Amino acid sequence: MKVGSIELLLSLLVGTAVAWEHTDEKEFRRAIGGHNHALVAFIEPSTAASQALEPEWTSAVESEKKALISIDCASTKSLCQEFGIISYPALRFFDGHGKMTSYRGPRRASSILSYLKRAVRPSITTLNSEAKLIKFQSRDDYAMIAQINAQDPHIKTAYEKLASQYRDRLSFGSVETSGATTVSCYNNRDGQQFTVSDLAGINALPQLIESCLEPVIGEFTRANEMKYLQTGKSLVFYFVTSSQEREPYVAAMRSVAKMYKEYLSFVTVDAGEYGDLAAPLGLVPGAFPALSVQNPMYGQVFPYPRGNQITPEAVGAFLMDIVQGKVQPWDGTFSSDAAGEHAHDEL
Repeated sequence: MKVGSIELLLSLLVGTAVAWEHTDEKEFRRAIGGHNHALVAFIEPSTAASQALEPEWTSAVESEKKALISIDCASTKSLCQEFGIISYPALRFFDGHGKMTSYRGPRRASSILSYLKRAVRPSITTLNSEAKLIKFQSRDDYAMIAQINAQDPHIKTAYEKLASQYRDRLSFGSVETSGATTVSCYNNRDGQQFTVSDLAGINALPQLIESCLEPVIGEFTRANEMKYLQTGKSLVFYFVTSSQEREPYVAAMRSVAKMYKEYLSFVTVDAGEYGDLAAPLGLVPGAFPALSVQNPMYGQVFPYPRGNQITPEAVGAFLMDIVQGKVQPWDGTFSSDAAGEHAHDEL
C-alpha cells in the first residue's frame, strides 16, 4: 500500500470537517447539571495544541454529538478558572452525578469515542463465561484481563486500584480462576499481547500497562524527547502536518516498525508544533511529509531522499542500506536544489 495515495485521498476529505461548535455557559451548566454524562474540551483557540485537537474533536462529534461539548476559554475565562483549567486543551469527563475526571488518553477521535464507552461502564467488567472473555479481548484498543485466584486478594486490590487510575485509557475485565493468577493486556491497535504471571513485584502490573500502552509507532514531543533519546535505539522520524497524514503512515508502516522494534524507535512528529526539529535532521523546513533516521549515539543523521515514495518496502530497503553502509550520514549542508525549493516555499 502506498502511503502517498492514501494521504492524497484523505487530504481531500479534510475540508469537509466541521469546525468548533462551542457551547455557551448556560448550555454547559445545563448539560453537566443533569444526569447525562459529558466529555468537555476546554480550549483556547490561539494555542497550537487546541488547533491540533480541532479536527479530531470535530470528527468525534459527528459520531457522538450529545456527549461531547467544547468551551472557548478565551471568551469564558471565569468559567474555565472555576473548573481549575490552567492549560489548553483540557478534557474533563462529567459523570452526571457531580464528579469530574480528567481524560489523559490520546487526543484522537477513535480514542475519545472509545473512552466515552468505557466511562459509562463499571471500572472492571466481570467476565463470567469463556465467550464474554474472548469478546472482551477485542472490544477496545487496549484491554486488560485478570484471571485471579481467590487466594490472591492483594492482587485483586491492586488490580482494582489500577483500573480506577487507568480507565481513561484501557478497558478492564476480570474472571475468577482456580489456577494460577495471570494478567494479560491486549494492544489491539498494534496487534500485541502482554502477559505476566509473576506478580510478586510491586511494579509488575504498572509495568505491564506501560508496555501495553507503548505504541509500535509513537508520537515524538518535547515532553517525551528524553525518553526516546535515552533508549539507545536509533529513531525513524516522520513529520506530518495532520492526523490525516499520520494514521495512514502508521497503518502502513506498522509491520516494518515491529520488525525493527528491538533496534529502532519509529515516531511521528507534528510538523506544525515541532517543525523546528526538521532542519537538524537534514530535512528541508516546511517540506512535509518527510522522513529521516537519527542515530543519537554517534550523532549521525540519514534524511530519506526527497521525492521518493514513502512505502514500507522503500523505507525497509533504506534502513538496510544504512546498516550495510550504502548510505552516508548527512554532512550538515543542504543541496542548492533543496535550498532553492525551500526559498520558493516561503514566498
